Amino acid sequence: MRLSDIKTGQAAYVCHVEGSDALKRHLEELGFVVGQRVVRSYATPAGTPIVYTMMGQRIALRRREAERVEVYTSLAEAVREGIRPSTTVERGAHSFPLLAKQCEGHCAGCTRCHHTKDQTVAGTPPEKLWLPTIALVGNPNCGKTAFFNAATGRHERTGNYAGVTVGSTIGMIGEGRYCLVDLPGTYSLRAYSPEEAYVANRLAQDDVRAIINVIDVTNLERNLLLTLQLKATHLPVIGVLNMYDELEASGTRLDIDALSERLGIPLFPASAVRGWESIKEALHAAEEAAANYKSRLNEQQIRESIVEATRITPYVRSREIRHLLKGIYQRRDSRAAIISAKADKLLAASLPAYLLFILVMGLIFFFTFEIGAWPQAWMESGVEALSEAAGSALPPGWLNDLLTAGIIGGVGSVIVFLPNILILYFFISILEDSGYISRAALLADPLLRRVGLHGKSFFPMLMGFGCNVPAIMATRTIESRKSRLITMMTLPFMSCSARLPVYTVISGAFFPEYAALVMLGLYTTGIAVSFCSAALLSRVMHRSEESHLVMEMPPYRRPVIGSVLRHTWEKGREYLRKMGGVILIASITVWALGYFPVPEGEVTPAERQEQSYLGRIGHTIEPAIAPMGYDWRMGVGILSGIGAKELMVTSLAVLYTTESEAEAIGTDDEEAATRSLGTAMRRSGISWQSALSFLVFALLYFPCTATIAAIRGESGRWKYAIFTAVYTTALAYAMALLTYRIAMAL
Repeated sequence: MRLSDIKTGQAAYVCHVEGSDALKRHLEELGFVVGQRVVRSYATPAGTPIVYTMMGQRIALRRREAERVEVYTSLAEAVREGIRPSTTVERGAHSFPLLAKQCEGHCAGCTRCHHTKDQTVAGTPPEKLWLPTIALVGNPNCGKTAFFNAATGRHERTGNYAGVTVGSTIGMIGEGRYCLVDLPGTYSLRAYSPEEAYVANRLAQDDVRAIINVIDVTNLERNLLLTLQLKATHLPVIGVLNMYDELEASGTRLDIDALSERLGIPLFPASAVRGWESIKEALHAAEEAAANYKSRLNEQQIRESIVEATRITPYVRSREIRHLLKGIYQRRDSRAAIISAKADKLLAASLPAYLLFILVMGLIFFFTFEIGAWPQAWMESGVEALSEAAGSALPPGWLNDLLTAGIIGGVGSVIVFLPNILILYFFISILEDSGYISRAALLADPLLRRVGLHGKSFFPMLMGFGCNVPAIMATRTIESRKSRLITMMTLPFMSCSARLPVYTVISGAFFPEYAALVMLGLYTTGIAVSFCSAALLSRVMHRSEESHLVMEMPPYRRPVIGSVLRHTWEKGREYLRKMGGVILIASITVWALGYFPVPEGEVTPAERQEQSYLGRIGHTIEPAIAPMGYDWRMGVGILSGIGAKELMVTSLAVLYTTESEAEAIGTDDEEAATRSLGTAMRRSGISWQSALSFLVFALLYFPCTATIAAIRGESGRWKYAIFTAVYTTALAYAMALLTYRIAMAL
């Protein structure tokens, strides 16, 4: 019988796991080992994914992955098939036998216990640090980053979903004598994923003197798998039993001293979120261990010891863990787990879950764009006042124009969207910390998987409506490289807030009675094109690579307001850094192309733009855009948008309007601004069909240079960034031309 066949509430015992090596290892490391008892909790209204409970944790699998797990539904059936009962671990007021399948020989490639052939730790070894280093290691979602923040006083991101830490973060402890490195969350050191390879390589570096292993004590059995592998590195290991307050509240019994003696490592109960005093005790113990550590092995020997440790299968490790916990551990479900089970019946396992999902997303975007419009208007006034003050303080000339138009005007046109960004990430942070974001991914997966995406792609796509750059960075949480790359390359079609000024001005000018409908159509078109592109790319990119959804479902927790505000500010600061980097350079570049060469004699601003390098380039590309009814000025607007989409409006305003109309555009009266630009464009012969086509082009074409740089950074290859730039522009041209032809035929 297959795991996918059992009914809700029914229990089964794992017999055999099939599939690729990577899938088998991942499932085994999460606890799907021979003899493990698994209970089906619920399925989404679509029937997949399905959530299973085991060892106090909840794991979501697609039906396709659940079909790879062979199970027995009763102990008697298992015994008939040659599986005999083994040890017993008490759970609550009851106990039940755990099964042990006898291996037909501990050999490489064994079909039952899944021993593997020789492995090597892959990945590029990270750089060594300048001080003795203490490595912070733990499973995803164990509270490791929260511990790092409490230990170092920094404000790194903590998220209530797996895979939030995907790169190492460094802080100072021990009065600056040691570096504390927060390594990526990993379930194992097997090096089957980039995160596992990175952690294994980092631990082999000779600057690492000790390990702090953060253990989610509410999920002790699975977390100890990594602990046993860390001991094999021959480095001093300090164990931190995080979330110990939840363990005590649930009534679970654990003899810490006995477990510490059996493991051979010191253990400290702690709650990283509340910053208990034991965090300091664990740090002090780690510092002492690092100071007294004398390396007896070189890097190669440590690597070999890690490989040797990972040859022991999760099944064998599971039996060892049960033996370690026998008689000293009696688990009960925590209050958070009980509440989560009840809440999921409404929020993830029923048809109203989709209605609530749509309602939550609608409220987020309402607050982002409607409420955010007020502080955005205040910031626009501030930017204008700053520009006027800077202009009056300097004599007329290129320096004055550079400061007011190139720097303040260019960067200011982007920075005014900071309130929208902050509001959006404030609500996203609440969804993350509460645990709802994982349920949203669960609900979105049935649709996303049909187009080659992953349930976790939903989160970056949601962020993409704010800004594509952090959305690209958020794809790190997707384990499958294929799904990660496809998500990355289709994210630019999600209409970011930077395009909003273009939509507002053009739709308000040409479609005043239907502006809201046009904007809704643009957002919908962007989502549809993103999905269609993903479906196409999934059929041509890495076709042999499988994409699986195996996701840990964290319990619901009350968001910590301090954490939410810190995360919101970190995202805002990241957005501001972007303003001072790529967009500043792009703004100055566009200004220089539009300012030089300096014409002789008196000319209007529009004539000056036409004679500039940017105007000459616009005339050069005019034959290519003429089939859509565009003139060279619209071509200049398109070129300006390569640096930042907001610059499109600025360029169009300068090129199309007279001095009096330009003054209207610079006022606070949005209706007057859109009417003036629209009047100027219509007077120049631009039809509504061309305007609609231009909006489609602005929606789909080349994302900003910061997004291209982010794709290069996250994919590790320029070819993916260049492909995205070329593909989006080519598709935008085809769609804009099609829109123009259809509109002309109406």
